[in-house]
Amino acid sequence: MTKDSLASKVSVVVFSRILTAIIDWSVLVIVVNLITDTELGILSFLLVVYEIAKNIATLGFPESIFYYFEKLAKNLRKAFAIQTTVILFITASIAAIGILAGEWLVPYFLTEFTPENVQIIQEYLPFIALIVVLEVPTWPVHNILLAIGRQREAGWYQIITSIFSFSAIVVPLWLGYPFLDVIYGLLIYATIRFIGSFIWVSLVIPKGPIRTREVSIKEQVEFSVPLGISSLVSQFNKNIDKLVVLWFFSETVAANYQVGANEIPILRVIPFAVGSVLISRYVNFSLSNKKEELLSLWHRSIEKVAALIIPLVILSVVLAEEIVPILYEGGGVDYSRAIIPFQIYNLIILIRVAHYGSMLQAFGDTKGVLRLSVTLLLLNLVLSIPATYLFGIVGTAAATFVANFINWYFTLKKIGGHLQIPFYKVLPLIKYFRILFLSLIIAIPVFYWKENTSSGFETYEVLLISSTAFIVVYLCLGTVFRILSKSDWKLFFNAITLKFFWGKY
Repeated sequence: MTKDSLASKVSVVVFSRILTAIIDWSVLVIVVNLITDTELGILSFLLVVYEIAKNIATLGFPESIFYYFEKLAKNLRKAFAIQTTVILFITASIAAIGILAGEWLVPYFLTEFTPENVQIIQEYLPFIALIVVLEVPTWPVHNILLAIGRQREAGWYQIITSIFSFSAIVVPLWLGYPFLDVIYGLLIYATIRFIGSFIWVSLVIPKGPIRTREVSIKEQVEFSVPLGISSLVSQFNKNIDKLVVLWFFSETVAANYQVGANEIPILRVIPFAVGSVLISRYVNFSLSNKKEELLSLWHRSIEKVAALIIPLVILSVVLAEEIVPILYEGGGVDYSRAIIPFQIYNLIILIRVAHYGSMLQAFGDTKGVLRLSVTLLLLNLVLSIPATYLFGIVGTAAATFVANFINWYFTLKKIGGHLQIPFYKVLPLIKYFRILFLSLIIAIPVFYWKENTSSGFETYEVLLISSTAFIVVYLCLGTVFRILSKSDWKLFFNAITLKFFWGKY
C-alpha cells in the first residue's frame, strides 16, 4: 500500500468523523430550539437510557474486529463477523430486558417529575428497548469495513447513519409533530440501519463458512469485555468533574462549568479517527514482531495529527473570550465564568495527539486499557474534590488537566514497555515541541492585537481576523521551517476538494 493510498484512507475517515461530530452537535442545538424545557426533560431521559443501554450492550465486541481480522484467514472473517453479531444481539436483548425490568424504578428516580410525565416515559421505554435490539448488532459494520480496507465505504456508512439518525430526531419536530414522535423516528431509523447493514456486509465481506473454531467465544469475551468496561469508565470519566461541581455549587455555577468543560469536538475526534484506520496495520506489525516499523508508522501518524491539532488548540485558547460568547450566549445568558475552564479543557487536547488505546489493542493489552481508564477515574476523583473546594470551577478544570497529564505518563510508559523503549521515545517529541513552539510564537502577536487594538471591532470580527491571521502565518512559517511538507499541502488541497472521497486510492 502506498503512502498516498494510506493518507487518502485516513482522510476519508477523519472527514467522516468530523462531519458526524458536527451533525451530532447540531441535533442538540436544533432540538433545544424546537421543544419546551419540559418536553426536553422527558426526551432527554429517554435518550440517556438509549445511550447507556447501547454502551453497556456493546461491551467492546465491535473493537475485537480489528484484532482478530488480522489473525484470521480471509475466508474465516465472515464466521467471526457472524459470531460477533450474534453476541451483540444477545447482549442487546439482555440490555432491552433490563430497560423493561427497570420501568418500575422510574417514579423513584424521577421524583421531581409529574406523575403524568413519569407515565409517558414508562410507556415509551419498550420502544427504546426495541431500538437497542435493532441497532446494537450493527455496530461492528463500520469496523468491518475499516478492517477489510474499505475506508471510503466506512466513511460513507458513518455519514449515512448519522444523517438518518439526525433526520429521525429533527425532521418530526421540524414538521410540527408531537415531540415523542422522535421515538418512532428512531425506531424507523434503527430498522433501516439493521436491514441496510446486513445487506451491506453481505455484499463486501469475503465468502467463507458461517462458523469457526479459530476464535472461541470465551477468547473473544476475554479480549473484548475489558475494552467495554474501559469504554464505560471513560464515559463516566467525562462527567465525574461535572458531578463534583453539581455537588458543590448552584445550578448557575454548574451551568457555567457545563459550558466551559468542553473541548472543540472537531479537534477531539481527529486522533481517534486516525487510530481507527491504522489499528489494523498496528496489529499486523505487532503480530509480525516488526516493532521498528510499528513505531515508525505510529510516529508519522502523530506528526501529521500534531501539525493540525496543536496550532488549533493554541488558537482556541487565545480566542476563548470570543468563542464562548459566540457559541453559547445567544440566549443572553452570561457565561464569562466558563472561559478559563474552556481554555484548560482544550489544553488537554495537547496530549491527545494519538489514539493510545489503538496501540495497546495492537498488542492485545485490553486489560491495560481498562487499568488506565480506572486510574484516570481515581485521579479525577482524588484531585477534583479538594481543587473544587479550594479554587471553584477553575480548580475543577485544572484538576482534570493534571489527572489527564499524570495518566498520560502512565500510558506512554505502558506503550513503551510493549515496544521495549523508554516512555519518552514513544512520541516524536522533537517534532511535537517544534510545532508547539511555533504555535506559541505566532499566538503572542495575535493575542496582543486582540487585547489592545481590537476595541472597534465586533466579537465575531475579532474572531475571524485573529483566526485567519494565525492560520495564514502558521501555514507560511510551518512550510518555511519544514514543519509542513509537500505531502501535508497535498493532503490540505485534497481535503478542500474532497478528492479522497471521489478519486482513486
